[in-house]
Amino acid sequence: MTSAKKLPDSLPDNRMVEREQRRQGARIAKPRELSNFPDLAANVLAPSEEELEKLRADLETEREVRNRRIERFIKEGPLKPVPRAVIPVSENDL
Repeated sequence: MTSAKKLPDSLPDNRMVEREQRRQGARIAKPRELSNFPDLAANVLAPSEEELEKLRADLETEREVRNRRIERFIKEGPLKPVPRAVIPVSENDL
């Protein structure tokens, strides 16, 4: 790679390597077959029943709060903007 700086401890960006190879006229290797990669799904930790129940309760609470907020908006209308103090600016201040 001619223009990109390469850090000593990092791996090169595959896109930049392929771009450089295309610039030099080299053929890009075919991507590897996905069946050769290990299946990492078994490493994923499944949530416990307690975690799922807590998530259900949190989502239910959020839904109730949202529904109350929507009902209040329909009843009262949009929030009124807070009046702000107007400070006159004179030409001498500029």
